[in-house]
Amino acid sequence: MLARLLATLGRRAPFILALGIFIGLALPGLAAFVRPLLTASVFAMLVITMLRIDWPKVIEHSRRPTRLLTFQLWVLIGCPVLVMLAVAPLDLPPGLKTAMVLYAAAPSLLSSPAIAVFSGLDSALALIVVIGTMFLYPFVLPPLALALLGIDLQIGAADLMIRLVLLVGGAFGLAMGIRKLAGEQRVKDIGFHLDGMLVVLMILFAIATMDGIAARAIAEPGFVAMFVIAVFAVNLGMQAVSMLVFFPLHRIARTTVALVTGNRNLALLMAALGTAADPDVFLYFAIGQLPIYLLPMLMQPVYRRIAGTGIPVKQSDQI
Repeated sequence: MLARLLATLGRRAPFILALGIFIGLALPGLAAFVRPLLTASVFAMLVITMLRIDWPKVIEHSRRPTRLLTFQLWVLIGCPVLVMLAVAPLDLPPGLKTAMVLYAAAPSLLSSPAIAVFSGLDSALALIVVIGTMFLYPFVLPPLALALLGIDLQIGAADLMIRLVLLVGGAFGLAMGIRKLAGEQRVKDIGFHLDGMLVVLMILFAIATMDGIAARAIAEPGFVAMFVIAVFAVNLGMQAVSMLVFFPLHRIARTTVALVTGNRNLALLMAALGTAADPDVFLYFAIGQLPIYLLPMLMQPVYRRIAGTGIPVKQSDQI
């Protein structure tokens, strides 16, 4: 019965993920209760995602390091510079402007490869870009934040790098151990069940991040609405610009890069900022979860059409 439930969740992942956001908003007590599970859920999501990755394709992508580095530098440097230029002339609260630029400077979202799996995109390429931006980010963010925003981030690149190595390396080791014990075919056979487990974990994460948002929305509806519009504009805007920048690539590759460009890892960014940041910045980061969880449902038909689901595509064309 549990296996059937997980398989059903995996097949309906985008809709269930969107539902998770509204559960967190409607049940603030539940959001506060599951918040301590954030770190564990991120690690578990990474393990399951690595089980679902097509590793031969990862190796194939790795043979083009210059192109991969271009993707990663675009995510970490090109996007925040463009967002900074776009918001500078706008009459917006300073905290909102800062948050929009910092969001664009964050590494790609850990669950982006999982979203790529649900959307029929290239999860292997998404994983490489995600991991690359995570490891470059401690070195890129502090000088970039100082140059663009005048923010001096008191963050130790070495300490953050160690934490990231433990997170990603631990998840990789556990996933490879499970794959070896279970066998390749068994892992493939339970693909939808693994997707269902991913959905459950992502829902827990979504619920936890909604802690306190409903109360702020009731107290300041107009102000919060402005932030909601901003987070969708930045997410979709970066995806659209990325599609144009990388238009010469195959449709699956450029759409995958657009996906990981629009969805950013706010947990790592919040850890870097600490408690000294403007409260409006943290409000933006919390609301920033809305497009991350709603767009996979709304955009899935678009992603699948672009990806050409059901149309055979040569592996070499996807790189």
